[in-house]
Amino acid sequence: MSIQSYQVSSQPDSPERSVAARDPKGAAARCLAYAVMSDLMSSPHDVTSAVRDSDQSIDLSDLPFEVPGIRRLIEDYRAANIDELKRAYSSMFEVGSDGPPVPVREDLQLGQKAGVREELVRFYEYFGYELSEKFAWAPDHLSTELEFMHYLTYGEAVALSDGKDPESFQLAQADFIERHLANWVPKLVHEVQEQNEESFFCRVVVTLNNFLAADYEWQNSTITTMEASS
Repeated sequence: MSIQSYQVSSQPDSPERSVAARDPKGAAARCLAYAVMSDLMSSPHDVTSAVRDSDQSIDLSDLPFEVPGIRRLIEDYRAANIDELKRAYSSMFEVGSDGPPVPVREDLQLGQKAGVREELVRFYEYFGYELSEKFAWAPDHLSTELEFMHYLTYGEAVALSDGKDPESFQLAQADFIERHLANWVPKLVHEVQEQNEESFFCRVVVTLNNFLAADYEWQNSTITTMEASS
């Protein structure tokens, strides 16, 4: 199945859409931002952080929208004690007598709604995104969903750089945010704030929510729905 057929194959009853020209630098900055947010939301017990383990500057100046606090968040993440981060992450998202205090997986946040994991897997398979065996059991983990957005924005950035059509990657980004991030991340923010508003990871999810909202709004400003011919 061709990625170029995404628009027709994924939503056969929907009007055709087109995407206005986008700046390749903006695509690259969004790709980097999604990689950073995926890193911040991954378990410090299971993943070695590329953000923390590098002193390379993270330049998000070409983002096509503002995300207040994201640069300071990255600086504080790099400066934080790793053992304290592990404790904060575990106490918020992993450890609890009745399960995690705040689930960081879409399926659990939505009450194990039928079809969530299946649609995620279809998205991943359609675009050739493969989960490692270690993380295949949780395709709905927030870090994984953000990494998939990184994957899609990378596809867009490469297509723009190579002079190829990026539209399938662009439309999939907007659809994925709408169906699998905007539908539960605001709820996650509320639960994290209720659990521990002073936690570092409260700052992370609030910043993430602001980033997703800004990105989704910006994406939609570049997408036009075409009227069906009579």
